[in-house]
Amino acid sequence: MANEPNDDVFRNLAKVMEEIISSLPLDENARFVGCTIISGHGEEPRIFQLDESAIPERKELEFEVIEGPDKVYITAEMPSDVKTMPNVDVQPEMVRICVDDNEKTIKLPCMVYAGQSSLKITNGVLDIVCDKLIQPV
Repeated sequence: MANEPNDDVFRNLAKVMEEIISSLPLDENARFVGCTIISGHGEEPRIFQLDESAIPERKELEFEVIEGPDKVYITAEMPSDVKTMPNVDVQPEMVRICVDDNEKTIKLPCMVYAGQSSLKITNGVLDIVCDKLIQPV
């Protein structure tokens, strides 16, 4: 039977998975952080594992606030190692974002309807849209 073009890829992937599983500690808190696989045609795969000590300390949440004619848009970058969904508390004058042990309070440029806000997370980016509280002139 002729070798399929992807046989090397699957063979290398199996070796990498074997290496990953064998290097995990046996306690219940073991977790896989990251791995890079470099493989050339016909060569043994080289495996580079990311050591947890190489992970940089968590930095402050980065965000941007844009005020539109009738809405306020908040975009925040979520940390890559988030363990839980962020807790977002929208108040008329501010928004509080809590992610794991990191909390950020964002003062809004105007008043908003707290109950008419929406949020979504896509690819590590949190988008919050708040309806402005239009005050009569």
